[in-house]
Amino acid sequence: MSLKELLNDVSDIIFPPQCLACAEIINPQENRIFCSFCAEKIHFITGSFCPVCGVPFPDSPAGSHVCGRCLKKRPYFTRARAVAVFEDVIMDTIHKFKYDRSISTGSGLSSFMADFSFPNFNFSEYSLIVPVPLHIKKLRERGFNQSLVLAREIGKKYRLPVNFSLLKRSKFTLTQTGLNKAEREKNIKGAFVVPDKKKVAGESIILIDDVYTTGATINECAKVLLRAGAKKTAVLTLARAIEKPV
Repeated sequence: MSLKELLNDVSDIIFPPQCLACAEIINPQENRIFCSFCAEKIHFITGSFCPVCGVPFPDSPAGSHVCGRCLKKRPYFTRARAVAVFEDVIMDTIHKFKYDRSISTGSGLSSFMADFSFPNFNFSEYSLIVPVPLHIKKLRERGFNQSLVLAREIGKKYRLPVNFSLLKRSKFTLTQTGLNKAEREKNIKGAFVVPDKKKVAGESIILIDDVYTTGATINECAKVLLRAGAKKTAVLTLARAIEKPV
């Protein structure tokens, strides 16, 4: 046994791993971040879904198909995928990460996201990862960008560079919480800029965020990157808020 392994074993005895949601003690050999009870509450998005925006169709007999919103107006990104539905365990844990400033929770969630097998998503098609940026005012208030924490773990796993300065949030906007899709689009319009378009030209970019709600923020980011010369953009998020399909 190496010294590192010995220290890890001692650490597990003194500070045993706990479920990120309920703090239940977890057997370290199981290598999990959620206990069995909490894990059963997580609804992973692996069944039928829109191949463009990724919205799931849990009760659809037709299988995967392009949803009404994407048929009516295609987003600027080519595809979006999420690990799980934004509810219960996932919602509470993300809130703990963001608003309680729990970096240890963020570390667990980033590994959880990186280890997920996103359906019909080929990482080899992409050359760069970009986290959705926070305005400097919000960044100073929170102390970290949750999207960057997630992006770094995915970049490490798939050996893709992460550039957190390529896309900037130049306009401080009101919180998107409580706004409908149209209000969110209006609120976020013109909020992002690309300082150096040469770094974007020809790149196939994966945008990373914690939650896909209506898609307004992530779509605005994709639009700005494409207009700056990106070849294509895709979206990966930890969670997906579910709206009624149309």
